[in-house]
Order: sequence, then structure tokens, then C-alpha cells
Amino acid sequence: MIRHFTASAITLAGDHVLLLNSAKGAGWIYPGGHVEPGEDMAPAAIREVREEVGLEIELITERRFSHPKIEEVLLPFALIDVQVRDKKIGLHRHVDAVYAPRPLTTNVVLDAVEAHGYRRVPVADVALLPTPAELPDLITAVAKYAASITS
Repeated sequence: MIRHFTASAITLAGDHVLLLNSAKGAGWIYPGGHVEPGEDMAPAAIREVREEVGLEIELITERRFSHPKIEEVLLPFALIDVQVRDKKIGLHRHVDAVYAPRPLTTNVVLDAVEAHGYRRVPVADVALLPTPAELPDLITAVAKYAASITS
């Protein structure tokens, strides 16, 4: 089966998460998309958020090792492998680097090609929306992680 590398960002502000009403029929999802050839995952997540919702973000990540002779690749919160279907490719898999960012700006400028709308949803209410099955649990886990890193 075809696999694509993707990068995404579950963008929290307080106890709310930014979700998009997907133009591709996936329901309510967080911003993200394909990693371009030659691009690293972390910059791809930042770029996707900028392109899809016009926000600037800073990734929250634990730095586990550094050395002056190397360049560190920022670790995602999770690396997930999920089956997706779209009109162009059909059934395939996305290996998604899911990051937990902190928004640096707040004014959403929505890309209408990617989404029909957006909402800032209380994390506790995500399960009430039509979303991919794993999304409410993943967002809850990111919210707990972000709170532990920033406190």
C-alpha cells in the first residue's frame, strides 16, 4: 500500500484546540499535510499550519540530546500510521509526525481549498464532533503533554 509522510500540529490555546472542517470529507481535523521532498518533519508542520490557517507556531518538544557537531531533528509528540482515503489517490496510508505547538499569533486566515471552516473547540468536546476515530484521544493526550511541558 502507498505510504506518504505527513506532518501536523495539534494547536492548543488554553483548553481549546483549533480544528478545521476538512474540505476532503474527513470531518473535523487538525492542520497538517504532506512533507515535501527534502523537507524535515518539524518545518513541514510549521509550514502546513501557516498555509492552512495563517498562524505562526512554535513547536513544543523535549530536547533529549544535543552536540555541537550535529543538528537536532525536533521530535514529534507522536508518529502515527493511519489509513486514509481521498479522491485523488484513493486508499493509502499517512505516516504522520504529530507535533504539539504553541501559537505565536492568533488571527486565523483560512485556506478555503483545505477547509470549509474552523473552530476553537474545548478539548473535552472534541468527541462530540464528527472526527476520525483516533482524534479525540490523540488531542487529549497532546493537551496533557503540553500542560506537563509548559508547567
